[in-house]
Amino acid sequence: MINSSSFGILLFTAALAAAAPAAATTGTAEMSAGTVAYLASGKSKEDSAAMRHVARYYPLVLEFARKAAPRLQQPADIDVMIKDRNGRLMLRAMAEGDLLLANLPAGEYAVSAIYNGVPILQNVTVEKGQHHKLDFEWKN
Repeated sequence: MINSSSFGILLFTAALAAAAPAAATTGTAEMSAGTVAYLASGKSKEDSAAMRHVARYYPLVLEFARKAAPRLQQPADIDVMIKDRNGRLMLRAMAEGDLLLANLPAGEYAVSAIYNGVPILQNVTVEKGQHHKLDFEWKN
């Protein structure tokens, strides 16, 4: 028989597990900037693969690539800024690897990613319960 104290601990444990699937799976700690939780991949292929596995838990996925012969390469140290439609900064982060996953609320956003001084700007509408992916590609 489960008493009320045990039931409370059980509920708390379940809530933690549901809220942090990425950290448990990737080994990367979820960070936050203001009210927005996010994960940014490191430079390793293993880290990137783990991030792709948990991307479905995040409403917005940003993927970064640098076009170089003969194939795309992973850039590093990308300065990312996400602003809402009123111009309020929601997230500013440095992505060391090719992915950034953001847990944004539904809304319209301007996403800026800067690599080697070259900015790319994209707009996105995040809808509740939907998954959105933006690709950022810099020429060599």
